Amino acid sequence: MVPGMTRMTQVVWISLTAIGCAANPMGGNGSVGEDAGSSGDAGSTGDAGSSGDAGSTGDAGSGGDAGSGGDAGGGDPRPAFTRGVSTLAGYSDLGYVDGSRDINLFHNPVNVAYASDGKLYVADFDNSKIRVVDRDGTATTLVTPVGFARPFGMALDAGGVLYVSTDNDPNNGHSLTSGTIWRIDPRSGAVTVIANAIGRPRGLTVLSDGRLAVADNLHHVIQIVEPVTGQVSLLAGTWDASGFVDGTGAAARFATPYGLVQRPDGKLVVCDYANQRLRLVGLDGSVSTLAGTETPGFADGAITSALFNQPQGIAIASNGDLYVADSGNFRVRRITGTTIATIAGDGASGYLDADDRLTSQLHGLEGIAVVPDGSMVYVADGTRGEEGPFNRIRQIDMTQ
Repeated sequence: MVPGMTRMTQVVWISLTAIGCAANPMGGNGSVGEDAGSSGDAGSTGDAGSSGDAGSTGDAGSGGDAGSGGDAGGGDPRPAFTRGVSTLAGYSDLGYVDGSRDINLFHNPVNVAYASDGKLYVADFDNSKIRVVDRDGTATTLVTPVGFARPFGMALDAGGVLYVSTDNDPNNGHSLTSGTIWRIDPRSGAVTVIANAIGRPRGLTVLSDGRLAVADNLHHVIQIVEPVTGQVSLLAGTWDASGFVDGTGAAARFATPYGLVQRPDGKLVVCDYANQRLRLVGLDGSVSTLAGTETPGFADGAITSALFNQPQGIAIASNGDLYVADSGNFRVRRITGTTIATIAGDGASGYLDADDRLTSQLHGLEGIAVVPDGSMVYVADGTRGEEGPFNRIRQIDMTQ
């Protein structure tokens, strides 16, 4: 794509007679580390290649077939819910099993999206599926077509329609620009490809006017997608130009932008992962810095002096509070007004449920969602694209 130019992509309706997901044949460790060679200095962004070894996509031996009802995890009981940080679904073992909280398995869940009916949608990256988790932890699989592989970004519109970005194209092709955006109607089961070959969309949010804002973590740009026509236009940043510049449109610079949300005032808040910052982006393309400096670190308190380390996922409550998955610090943080505070995680990578949220441990922290009233926060606690016993969905109870 020529940077800054508007483009049109073909809108394709996908028949739902095929509901299985083909295993992704592409290998490679981590999508950023794997593909970043042509994308400036994105390859230096640590473990941003969180979306795992695609070669492991498909049903894992430890889990068996979905719905098999096997006793996952060697018969070990799942931990009870706590008053602070709990496991909602999944287990240390990887696999693909639907069913109750006691048996379900995931393979590197990377993102979550909360629906108004209380259901939680999960991008189960290495299973190439969208899963649905109820409040009691029961997991099912949303209908998805053949060719749907490596899902990451997710966003719901006001009518409950789900938009999902995948790294691969509808033919399961994988390249630096094979990213695809799909529209899935959970009620009718209709699936539509609305844009393809648009780069590497990872962050995704539905704007108040119905358009989509997309963060391309490999090519360091924020784009706008028209969901009806598939038209794609540049909002801010320059294709393949990584850096840090507050400015307008193509003059601005990002370094591996990931999650993004829209504030009530219309501005986007973008997790600028490799710049260790949160950026504000107006719909006129203007870019400024909300929080963070060039120095990775950890500091709560006033937003003007707070420090982040690879902020990756972000969610917003109805009152405007922001919840940030600060992946390099292994913590979840909340921004209320001009103050930042940690709400979960002790700063160490690991797995620990705890009544005291600040003594809990998390690992993946790639995607995050919040109930509109802020009472519960959900975290996709996956593997970051590495081997490890992290294949869970965690919940943070904010009522205690």
